[in-house]
Amino acid sequence: MSSTRGRPHASSHAMLADAACELFLEQGYEATSVTEITRRTGVSRSSFFNYFSSKSAILWFVLDAQIDALAAALEDPATPVDDALAAFGGGPVPETLALAIVEARTMRVEEELALGRAVRQLRIADLVAQRLERDGTASIRAQITAGAIAAALIASVWRWAGLGAGRHRLEAQVADGLAEVAALLR
Repeated sequence: MSSTRGRPHASSHAMLADAACELFLEQGYEATSVTEITRRTGVSRSSFFNYFSSKSAILWFVLDAQIDALAAALEDPATPVDDALAAFGGGPVPETLALAIVEARTMRVEEELALGRAVRQLRIADLVAQRLERDGTASIRAQITAGAIAAALIASVWRWAGLGAGRHRLEAQVADGLAEVAALLR
């Protein structure tokens, strides 16, 4: 006996994100409401908000989780900074974000991507600078270094998406981006 009440068992981040991306491709990001996403997936608005804090969170939820993991690693004094940064590309990959990056014009999501990218790059820079300063790096050097690292990590995600997210490893792009920073800082 199955109940028809409550959230369908199949509802998940991925199912909601897939439906949202379909709608973004069909009618654009701004023209798509949370109600339309929930209608397409057959879940309630409250179920949607159990998974995502907002419509924009659909694009960013995996990358935000990666940034949260980076923050935790950088907080741990036993984790070397280089190890924390190298791990950034590991784990689940931001496939929804990659689709939005590649299909930005079709989805009409350029503004959201630009704003979200800047916010996340700044957060990463702040996290890295704080760690570098705790480890004894002078504030100005820590901020400059952290800014370059943050730019490299975010640019690596954009490059990975542009190359074909399913055909390339994000970890490899992150390693390449960090290598570029190391070369610049020599």
